[in-house]
Amino acid sequence: MSDITPHNPALLTDGDVEYSHFHCCGDEDLVFLRCPACGHISVQCYECETWYVDLADTSQRKRSYLLSEDERLECTQCRQPFEDACHLMDEVVDKYLPTAEQVIAAGHGRHLARHLRERHCLVPPAPDA
Repeated sequence: MSDITPHNPALLTDGDVEYSHFHCCGDEDLVFLRCPACGHISVQCYECETWYVDLADTSQRKRSYLLSEDERLECTQCRQPFEDACHLMDEVVDKYLPTAEQVIAAGHGRHLARHLRERHCLVPPAPDA
């Protein structure tokens, strides 16, 4: 069951990331993020607050832990701060999540979970068991 619950069912949740591509805390809870200002796609581990800011090079990371309610994540691409400190809260999360099509258009389709890569014909379907 997903911990991220957008209102728009087309938006990606924590069940839509290919977890094998990301290694941080050993208990990864990953979600794609999309900057509302410029559309830059990244991945955040909301378990340990690791933020994968360059999906072409997943060794590029930042801490996304905020120390106060006044702090905001700042997009590493356009430097625009996110409007909401708690960007994964149900009330605002839709602003910050991409669709699979947006992830693919940004060139990061390989980081989608297998079920989405199959649906979008990025890999051959798994053989029937």
